[in-house]
Amino acid sequence: MTDFMVQIPADWLARVFLSLRRGTSDDAHEIAGELQPFTERPGQRVPVPRTTVLRTEHALRREIEVTAEQARRAELSEQAEYLVQTRLGD
Repeated sequence: MTDFMVQIPADWLARVFLSLRRGTSDDAHEIAGELQPFTERPGQRVPVPRTTVLRTEHALRREIEVTAEQARRAELSEQAEYLVQTRLGD
């Protein structure tokens, strides 16, 4: 079962959650709702299903495509890259 989970810091997931809540698409808001339960243990690394991580990566990439503000694009890109590295590193 652990092969299907990725250990991610809850504090970091809270940042991603807030980014997606500010997103423009319904998909971003839906994924934010999926992430919320994983943000409730600050200071801990929490197991997140790989499918949720993949869906979050895709939602962040879509937000990057539609965001005009360069600083926001950089923030979203950083979050997406962290997810990819974490997912592949486990």
